[in-house]
Amino acid sequence: MKLNKIFIVLILITSHCVLGQITIDNMHYRHRIQNSADYMLDQQHVHSGVLPTVSQTFQLHFPKEKGQIFEYKQAKKSGDEINLGLRFYPLADIGLGTEIQKNKTDYFKYSAGLGAGFDFASHKIFITGKLMPYMNEVGYASDSIRQHYAMDLGTTRSIFGDLFQRNELLMAYRPNKFFTFLGGYGKNFFGEGYRSLLLSDNASNYPFLKIETSFSSIKYVNLYTVWNDNSINPSNKNLDRTKFSSIHYLSWNVTREFNLSVFESVVWQAKDTITNRGFDINYLNPVVFYRPVEYGMGSADNVLLGLNMSYKINKNHCIYSQVIIDEFLLSKIKDDSKWWGNKWGVQFGYKSNKFLIDDLYFQSEFNVVRPFTYSHKYSTQNYGHLNASVTHPIGANFYEVLNILSYAKNNHRFTNKITFAAFGVDTDSINNGQNIFNSYSDRKDDFGHLIMQGLRTNVLNEQLIYEFPIWEKINLYLNVTYNYRMQYNSSQITHNHFIMVGVKSRFWNVYNDI
Repeated sequence: MKLNKIFIVLILITSHCVLGQITIDNMHYRHRIQNSADYMLDQQHVHSGVLPTVSQTFQLHFPKEKGQIFEYKQAKKSGDEINLGLRFYPLADIGLGTEIQKNKTDYFKYSAGLGAGFDFASHKIFITGKLMPYMNEVGYASDSIRQHYAMDLGTTRSIFGDLFQRNELLMAYRPNKFFTFLGGYGKNFFGEGYRSLLLSDNASNYPFLKIETSFSSIKYVNLYTVWNDNSINPSNKNLDRTKFSSIHYLSWNVTREFNLSVFESVVWQAKDTITNRGFDINYLNPVVFYRPVEYGMGSADNVLLGLNMSYKINKNHCIYSQVIIDEFLLSKIKDDSKWWGNKWGVQFGYKSNKFLIDDLYFQSEFNVVRPFTYSHKYSTQNYGHLNASVTHPIGANFYEVLNILSYAKNNHRFTNKITFAAFGVDTDSINNGQNIFNSYSDRKDDFGHLIMQGLRTNVLNEQLIYEFPIWEKINLYLNVTYNYRMQYNSSQITHNHFIMVGVKSRFWNVYNDI
């Protein structure tokens, strides 16, 4: 409730400001391959590692394309410029398919969703919203740790049965060229990679407020979020527990090509056995480092530090890297004791939107995260939201290599995405550090912890995707997907083949490739 009041105050303050023409550009919801040129711009005012972005200009000339249910535009008296616009458009997620498992009956799968989206724009405000209820019964619908199959990755629990919903509401305000206020119900993403070890769009939507301060080649982000923990019983919403996060992200384009960004976040539970903290005003400070604040308050909140780097070789090629540190002691690294508390992750990647030939996109990425990273003694303070990691879908204690190859020709796009992940899962009642919702207090001992410890599980996942635009301006596409998934460990091996044909609105990413 306190965070909602902050939103209201900001609306009242900025509603009387001259905002200028803006739009919210959800680049992480859009097709990141098809729009890869937006990420390759080596201009010092462009910070492509902060998503969603808010464009500096919004020309209120909604495209006159079929598929819009309703459109309203109001022009100034001169008739030269439109200063008010509203449009509605349909959303769809309709698909039919089958899942084939060896020595098992074929399973018929479906998704059936219809909804609507809208955009409202003026010189003072931009609002975009989407609402789509849908029925879903597909083989890869689950939470990120694949334990609760009544949950749909990216949207959380069902309303009832197989009925889910995807909702989004984002609002943007820009009082001047230096400040941008963005908030609502949605997601955020930091980094240049397909995954993010800092903050990704893996989990379901959540309320947030983001303040961006931009000047010269620097963008400074304050992000405040409301997350929920449902680890007690995911099917019972009444048992959810609220937690908050406060995040700083400083992005500096040192040159046109090289970006260096610093990240820090703190997560705390709204209520514990002693007090009802709510949103702690100590973490509203926009510039302070959280670790001194945490110790100064005598708390044990969960603080993470990170680094993001990228170098755009030219407008067609980019290399990038991330480092996340949950906890770290150099002395424990030097003595090679493999201390459980050295919790960190690293990412390296390369991407090109003109790989060898025109219109051929290629991306290769490597991710590794130590055991117990992102976890905490209590799940109300871990780095997760509604039973899903807010960074990598696997959580922790893994290696991963992924490669994406995509080719477009005459509106036809063919994509091959292949990932290989190796991670260690829990055995008996021992926490081996992969499931970030388990307490790190349940570990076996303090030393000797290795990546992939526990029951090593290997997953090879390949997706072949064909896409063709039906109404490109509203992101409605014909989609044909074949997914092969092989999982094996010392006790069993499984093969799954999944085929689906459908019509989908490409506004959300769903990470069913693990």
